[in-house]
This record gives sequence, structure tokens and C-alpha cells, in this order.
Amino acid sequence: MTDMASSQKRLKTPNDSPLKILFLAPLGLWLAVLFLLPLAFLLWIGFWRVENFQAIPDFSLRNYTEIFASFFSKSRYGLALVQSLWVAFTTAVFATVLSYLVALSIAFAVPARWQRLALLFAIAPFWSSYVLRLYSWQTILSRNGVINSIFKQVGLSDYRIDIIYTQIATRIGLIHYLAPILIVILYVSILAIDRVLIEAARELGCTRWQAFTRVILPLSRFGLMTAASFAVIVSLGDALSGNLLGGGAGTSIIGKLPTYASMIMSDYSSSTNLPRTSALATVLIAVMVLALALGFVAADRARRRTS
Repeated sequence: MTDMASSQKRLKTPNDSPLKILFLAPLGLWLAVLFLLPLAFLLWIGFWRVENFQAIPDFSLRNYTEIFASFFSKSRYGLALVQSLWVAFTTAVFATVLSYLVALSIAFAVPARWQRLALLFAIAPFWSSYVLRLYSWQTILSRNGVINSIFKQVGLSDYRIDIIYTQIATRIGLIHYLAPILIVILYVSILAIDRVLIEAARELGCTRWQAFTRVILPLSRFGLMTAASFAVIVSLGDALSGNLLGGGAGTSIIGKLPTYASMIMSDYSSSTNLPRTSALATVLIAVMVLALALGFVAADRARRRTS
């Protein structure tokens, strides 16, 4: 009994060691200096006021009252936020589905010894600059771009794609950006599924489709919720794709409206009212935190249903 107690004590010692705090300290310092402090400073500036074109430190709700007083009317910030939510959620659906198909292909169609190489090729676009990729899509999707030039060369000049400077083009740029990250998330989720369960389902008479819908899909639900939540948050905060591919105010079924992040960038470049711009960014952060919380709840429910 004494030997067992001493062995259990030795097993607990690494978890109780103060060294873990020492090892976590650089990570905590990194997050505090490069994330929490800038975020706190941004939130603080949102309460400042402007006098004679100068930002004066203060604690005033004037910026927020001005924003919400015309949220859906003159400023159209509310409509831009609706546009952002529409673009973000639809982008998340398409990006997650496409990335899930790629992850499934790597996990089940590629031999095990080649899966790491296939995954490497899948995330290869992430090595290039995001801005460079967006300019490449401009070249591909423009009215005189690569696709329309090919149609013209093969005698299909009547068939032209005209999606540049629309929110469809914005989604394409976002999906190209998100896909490598989502593929990794979903591949890890699929790889964690016990293959014995799939084999048991097949031996019990399930078809491939039934094994997928009754075993693989439910057990990868946590990864799907995590990937979709990540896609929504990134899409909400992205402005480059909306400006370079969406043309600032890209056309969609909601109307010709910019995304909220694009409107913040436009407000920042054309105005000297930095506190109001900070307040606008704070509103977007609040929406993103809400989306993160909803995604966390959905992912946690998915995890509980599969555990």
C-alpha cells in the first residue's frame, strides 16, 4: 500500500509542479502584450471624445449613441452588419462543406503513408500572401480575366462570368483563405474516429452512405462545429476580400452594401474621429464574441452527443 501511494504521489508531482507556471508564463505574456493590451486600448479609445479634431481621453458614451442613433438609417452601419453576418454565415457553410470533403478524401481515399504529403499540398496555399491570392483572384474573375478569356478562345464568348465586385467574389476569396485551416481542423477530427466503429457498421450491413451518415458524420460533428465557428469569426473580421474582390460595396441579395469591416476601414481612412472608429470596431468585436460563444455552445453539445 505504501509503494502504491508513493507511486501515485510521484505521478501527481509533475501536474502540481510550479514549473508549469514558469513554462506558461511566456505564452501568457505574449497574449497579454500582443492581444489583451491592444484590445483594452481599443475599447478605451471608444469612450474618448473629439474636440478641434483632437482625440481627448474621457469616458463618454457619445460615440455609441451617435452610432446607434442612425444605425439602420443614414449611416447604414446596421445594414452593413447584416451584410457581414450574411456573408460570414454563408461563407462558413460553403468553406466547411468543401473542406470537409477534402478532409474525408485525405483520410479515407489516400493511403496512410501519403496522407501527410496530401495534407501538406492541401495547406500549401497558406504559405503565400493573402493579398497576393486576392489579386490573383482579381485576375481570374475580372471581366477580361482568365476565365472569360478562355471562354472567348474556345468560342463561348456569349458565356461570361460577371461576379467580380460582388459578395460572391468576396466569398471565394474568404474560402480560399479559410480552406487550409479548416482542412487541418476537420482532418484531425476525422482521424480521431475509431475505425473499428466504421468496420463494425459495415459488417452489420450498412452501406458506405449509411456508415457515413450514422457513424462518421455524427462523430465528426464537434470538428464541423469548431471549423464553422472559426470560419464565421474570421469572415466577420475580414476587410481585404470585401475591398479587393467585393469592390467595397459588393452586390448580394441583401443589396449593394459593404461589409461592416470594410465600412470600418473606410471610416478610419476618411475620418479624423478615431474614437468613433474604435467604437465601431468594438461593436464588431461584441458580435464576434457572441458568435464565438454560440459556436462554443454548439461544439460542446456536439462533443457531449458523441461522447
